[in-house]
Amino acid sequence: MRPAPVKMAIEEAKSRNVNPIYNWPLPRLAVNIVGSDHGGGSQKKGHLVRGLVHTLSDLANEHGVDIVLVAFGAKSYAAAQRARRQRIEVGDENLRLAWPFENAPVDLLAAARELAHQAINSHLVLFVGAGVSMGAGLQPWKDLLRDVAATEAMFTDHALEQLAKRDPRDQATILERRLESLATTLKTVVARRLEKPCYALAHGLLASLPSKEAVTTNFDELFETAWTTGNRSLAILPDSAVDTGGRWLLKLHGSVTESHKMILTRSDYLDMPRQYGALIGLVQGLLMMRHMMFVGYSLQDEDFHELIHEVRVAQGYKDGLKLRGTVLTLQEDELDRDLWRQDLVIVPMSKPRVSLEVASRQLEMFLDLVGYLSATSAAFFLDETYDELSKDETILRDALNQLVEHLDGDPKSREDDTVAYKVRHFLREELGADVKDVPN
Repeated sequence: MRPAPVKMAIEEAKSRNVNPIYNWPLPRLAVNIVGSDHGGGSQKKGHLVRGLVHTLSDLANEHGVDIVLVAFGAKSYAAAQRARRQRIEVGDENLRLAWPFENAPVDLLAAARELAHQAINSHLVLFVGAGVSMGAGLQPWKDLLRDVAATEAMFTDHALEQLAKRDPRDQATILERRLESLATTLKTVVARRLEKPCYALAHGLLASLPSKEAVTTNFDELFETAWTTGNRSLAILPDSAVDTGGRWLLKLHGSVTESHKMILTRSDYLDMPRQYGALIGLVQGLLMMRHMMFVGYSLQDEDFHELIHEVRVAQGYKDGLKLRGTVLTLQEDELDRDLWRQDLVIVPMSKPRVSLEVASRQLEMFLDLVGYLSATSAAFFLDETYDELSKDETILRDALNQLVEHLDGDPKSREDDTVAYKVRHFLREELGADVKDVPN
């Protein structure tokens, strides 16, 4: 890949009349990993990915542009991260050069290392809030309610001013009653406005982390779309509790797919403990047993306060929580830190006066760093087409490949109550082995 096409792409992006969702601090380009399926690089995928990573990294630095390398599936993603690690390594000095966080009020590298540690050990649970979906162009909740009031419910300017003074739950109640008189419902209108075909970069970065469990209060389907990209299955709780290898997403406030169940009005919220008490209990249990990473979530939300309070009660009010959660925020807020100091770790991406656009980019960089630190070469380790990226572990790889050959000829490896079956399943699903059908 030569620099000229990248320059042309940058100039084309700048000259377009289509406004981005927000003003990115740097021009942004996306590049797919191509040629690794049935193309010329299908038998040399490791070499192809390594070349792409090195070339694109040099071009991004040279031309002052953010380049997003899009990997389809666990193997290509793990391979891309492995190629980056061979280039950058994991020492603090190299990482700070590769991820130069500016105006960060805390040590973001240390915070990323801690979250990556939790992810590697299967302790990290994602809690995805509405702020993440704003990166895909969705409105903040208060703006959406005002827009619905103005365009759908035909509120006057004076009524809009009065509506804005109300609690969002009461705003939703008022709009619901007004819209019913117009032969529609607020939930139907909201569901229609939240239909977006493309998820944000932050959705993709979050979905790439090695975490099988997630919770969201969002109604949209953007996060689950990102998570299922690459042929990954996902159970959507509470309505779709299917076997997906332990991967699930809890939609705490409902989904646009069943808009009549969405939690919008005050009465909806009051009914939650009775109707969805088990779901709330699940989240409380996760807070007590796992490490939850909150992204795009408002610390001023009453639901958040009630949730933390219930966990405090369960723990007997002992000096707050046991720091089982990390909240990623865009800007530093000393009052938030004082308020939650005994319960949660607050990790702001920037100082208060930094623009939201810059802070949002730093959040994406931070999530990228967590993904980098938590990724291993396991997904492609026994796939011979990626040999280029695992030359430093050839002894182990060769030994495991011998085991694969043995299991290929062992009839017991397809009997699900045997150790051979479990080992064969692990080698195929977790280490990328090309396990052949066992002969009869």
